[in-house]
Amino acid sequence: MKVTVTARHAKFTDALKEVAYQKAHHLEHFFDHLKKIEVILDTDGDTKYSVEMIASGLHDHVIVSQKSDKTALAALDQVVEKMERQLIKFKEKLTRKGNHDTPRKPGLAAPAEGKADVWW
Repeated sequence: MKVTVTARHAKFTDALKEVAYQKAHHLEHFFDHLKKIEVILDTDGDTKYSVEMIASGLHDHVIVSQKSDKTALAALDQVVEKMERQLIKFKEKLTRKGNHDTPRKPGLAAPAEGKADVWW
């Protein structure tokens, strides 16, 4: 997996960039099929920092999360937590997709064999 850390509109320390790299690389534990993660560190005015994380994964799906906070490290922690939740939800969605035994609408039974598949 390729991890890219970019700073916009400000200079960030190498230590912060390394922490961002390590946290982004750790996201591979939640979803194995990640191809690339891009972390963008930015400033919002004079007092806030924003972090945006863009993950490219299986079937060219792109998952984006963005947070702002008073410190860059706090914003980074929040965006990593948000990305973890999104990756877990995406993985559950992919694993659930193979179960076609349930009816499409609640309260409707699956059609019997030989009958038309009418859902309106």
